[in-house]
Amino acid sequence: MTQPEPQPEKQFLDLTEGDPGLAKLLHASLTRLRDGVAGDGLQEMAREILAGHTDLRQIGATDAYGGEFLDRYHRFKDWEQNLDPDERQRITNQATEIAADLGSQERP
Repeated sequence: MTQPEPQPEKQFLDLTEGDPGLAKLLHASLTRLRDGVAGDGLQEMAREILAGHTDLRQIGATDAYGGEFLDRYHRFKDWEQNLDPDERQRITNQATEIAADLGSQERP
């Protein structure tokens, strides 16, 4: 008998209100951060979270990564505010569809 494929994203189900698709997206995003796409500070943070040494709630309550989060949040808000409303809706629909597709892969 073979062992089921490990699902490391399950650690994020509580943060995504039990939505397996969103948990997979969160895990994939943290994996990209761990791989360095957003710089050293967030890379270290993602490494700690994915290794199980801390979680997002604990990270959010510390000052260690607060500056990084705030900077990235402001960048995102600037980008989002400059989107055309139709483009924003297209991106929202696409993200919703991806999360739903990933979540449906969990169901038999």
